[in-house]
Amino acid sequence: MPTKKEAEEYKRTLERNMVRIAESDLPDRIKEEMLNEALEKWKAANEALLGIGLSLED
Repeated sequence: MPTKKEAEEYKRTLERNMVRIAESDLPDRIKEEMLNEALEKWKAANEALLGIGLSLED
């Protein structure tokens, strides 16, 4: 089970990756697909953590 610190690190990692994707030279269609996938991972992690009393949201 993840700790709050691990959850916060995961959130920061996802956020950094999403910024890298958004600022990349990839075609917009690919960027959108990658950003949507990262956002879905963030949402899934957030929902799972809410179930154990932790939240990825500030």
